[in-house]
Amino acid sequence: MTVGTFTANADDATQTASVPSGEWTAGNYYYLKTGDYYLSLDGNKADSVVVKTIAADATKAAIDSALWQIADKEEALGVTTYMLTNKVTQQVLSFDASAEELVPNLATGVDKWVMTGDQNSGYNLVGYYSGKDFITLDATGNRLSIAKTGGTPFAVEAPPADFLLNAQQLGNGFSVFQLVFGDTYEGNIFAGKELVAKDLTNDAGFVSLQVQGDETFADGKAKLFGVDTTKTVISGATGAYGANFVLDSTYTELAGVHSVGNADYQKFRFRVNLKNDSLAMFVKRAPNVNADVLTSLSDTVRVVYAQTSATKVLTVSQVNADGVPAQGALPLITSKQGTPATIATGTGVYFLKSASKGADGGKYYVTSTTFMDETPSVNLAKGQWYIKENNGRYSVVDRTSNSVLGSLNMEIFAIQGMANTYLFGVDSVTVEYQKDVNLNNKYLGSLYFTEEQLNDNGYVLNLISGTSGVSDLYAYTTDSILKGKSGDGKDAAVFKLIPNDTTVVAGAQKLGDYLSVITYKLRGLFDQDTIAATDNNGLKFSTYTKALAFKFIPNSTAEKYSMITGDQYVAMNVNTSNLELTTDAAKSAYVNLEAVDAPEYATFANGHKRLSYNNNALVMNPYTFFAEMKAEGNEMKANYDADNFSLWVEQDMVIAGKQLYFISSGMVNAGKEEAAIRYYLAAKDTTRTGVDATTFAMFINNDTIKTMENSPALFAFKTAEDGGYYLENQSQLKSGKPYVGVVNGFAVMQEAPSAAFVVENASAPTPNEEINVSEIKVISSDGQIIVTNASGKKITLSNILGQTIGVRRASSEYFSMPATSGIVLVTVEGDTTYKVIVK
Repeated sequence: MTVGTFTANADDATQTASVPSGEWTAGNYYYLKTGDYYLSLDGNKADSVVVKTIAADATKAAIDSALWQIADKEEALGVTTYMLTNKVTQQVLSFDASAEELVPNLATGVDKWVMTGDQNSGYNLVGYYSGKDFITLDATGNRLSIAKTGGTPFAVEAPPADFLLNAQQLGNGFSVFQLVFGDTYEGNIFAGKELVAKDLTNDAGFVSLQVQGDETFADGKAKLFGVDTTKTVISGATGAYGANFVLDSTYTELAGVHSVGNADYQKFRFRVNLKNDSLAMFVKRAPNVNADVLTSLSDTVRVVYAQTSATKVLTVSQVNADGVPAQGALPLITSKQGTPATIATGTGVYFLKSASKGADGGKYYVTSTTFMDETPSVNLAKGQWYIKENNGRYSVVDRTSNSVLGSLNMEIFAIQGMANTYLFGVDSVTVEYQKDVNLNNKYLGSLYFTEEQLNDNGYVLNLISGTSGVSDLYAYTTDSILKGKSGDGKDAAVFKLIPNDTTVVAGAQKLGDYLSVITYKLRGLFDQDTIAATDNNGLKFSTYTKALAFKFIPNSTAEKYSMITGDQYVAMNVNTSNLELTTDAAKSAYVNLEAVDAPEYATFANGHKRLSYNNNALVMNPYTFFAEMKAEGNEMKANYDADNFSLWVEQDMVIAGKQLYFISSGMVNAGKEEAAIRYYLAAKDTTRTGVDATTFAMFINNDTIKTMENSPALFAFKTAEDGGYYLENQSQLKSGKPYVGVVNGFAVMQEAPSAAFVVENASAPTPNEEINVSEIKVISSDGQIIVTNASGKKITLSNILGQTIGVRRASSEYFSMPATSGIVLVTVEGDTTYKVIVK
């Protein structure tokens, strides 16, 4: 039997000692210390090298980030170099010495260091490059920099050799770990198993050990590692030497199975030498298996091995006053991270059901402290939980009140024998993955319409009857009062929904999940009347009363919705059929919004159009450039023929869901040289004097009319109730007179729409009016580069030195991309390069 020797370090975990260079070998890690600061990697940015202090209660991970292997020794021409490797990341200390600004961020470059100095005064870290040039590390207080002169000496010191590990530190941040032994030992029931350590609240520094996935016996009792009262017979053994390890339920005195024993036999303590991560493994107490009468020892024992013939037996031994085991030799033990429990379906939305045996067992969690008896819905946030995985850890947050189950970024534990069930904090929880819930739907739990739906559709209100035998009802108006009427909905009031306000109301916000409710005002399809409240809480269409904003909240199946404004619900008076507001949710009327095809703005392809109103058509006076309404053949020094009425209608950008157009003519003083110049219909022409530019619509010519900001020549075709389209000028929409009307044969700008134009296809004018709609123009505006007529082409931005600063593919004929101020070169695929000044 071989007896090993062991010299224990002091319990002070901050004790360090100067280390001679002869011990700088692979597998050993040391501090590099200057004053009170240690060379380390930043805890937030793994490529950033810093100097930091280490607190007395620092975790193993924090200390490991400040430990370095000084190895890979090379000698050449009388110079000795080393490579320094960080313990946590295994990254080599290396810097780019050729960078314009020397910053202590890890990068490929100088990675071999000359340690100039000695064990007593410390070592300067000097890295040579380009022959004789060098860099060195310089530390002033808590600031580290890379210098090309001077440098700061660092002492090489040993880290704590007796550092106490808690449960999670055994597995490198997880409670699941494996014990790795340097040899094969009989009775080693730990080897090859995924172990789960749990900190013991009543015994600080000690942990219990179980096998992951096999934590309990069939009767539900915990299955724990411990020292047994049985033994391997070893010659000369005393005390606990020879005692075996077993997996057993908790020991109690005189339990019938063991004549002696207690739970302390199943309490382990681990201390690590941070220099090389070798473990010292202890048990709080052990049975005196070698006494004449079996008794319990009161002292902590250490795990050792005994050699009997060719066999090595894993057992325990008492230690003497110097900390040396009285018998046996010390095995080499290290630990490595095990495989933590995982949720197979990963990050997503779940329903959580309590798997406990208590009164709430089988109920679904709503928040971390409340439950619901019914099953949650995929359509409502109540009862939904966002589980987010992060490197094997989980955060579990509810989507109603933002409460956390357990703790953020926690380790979870699978419950043996229960599918999809885990320990979150203090409760066993069964998780039910909801694949049909889209986390990107930020309006879950309320009705939301896309911009396209709002632009293309009107909506009728279907009031869903809750009375058996009563058919569905539709909202219609009588003297502006909203009522419900049975029928097929053909006479129902048609609404346009106007987004009013968006409010964040729920979501697992701690995980970046926000759920919002959007309210809508309901406006008449062809006027500005909106739903408002009457004096007796009825509902009516009104232009003058403050419009109500409604949200639509679904039932659990999302088949119908409650219509709510503030704290009031929409209901229907069964006696009068009037729609009313009530604070009693039980009286509310469920509704559905049924879409009808009702685009507010028309969309046309580029083409020649004739715009007619009251048997006349829009034309440009070729002498005054006023927009006028004429019939073909009118006399005015020249006849207006078909070519004059053929206006080019050209798509430009889309604003707020509506397509905007340029409307132009080339018919200028027929036969003259200017005939190829295009003139664009505009709401005003501020370049002309003596003309009321806010009244008359003009055709104007301007080199930047198609690229200028807030161009006065952009129009939309707004649908009119009785057919046709109103010409709506975009620049005048928020203030001024946006609609083209007709007064005494002139096109004038008016506040309200009055002239509904019929849009008809027209023949192209004579060949002298060829239109170049593909001409590419590049301008700058407010920090943006704007490129027109280049849809689908690649746009490349470069600086004056030719360095590329941005590449995008144009997605429209009016495409913009941001650019920094200065001279920018804009290259359009298949075209040319433009020089633009960005301000």
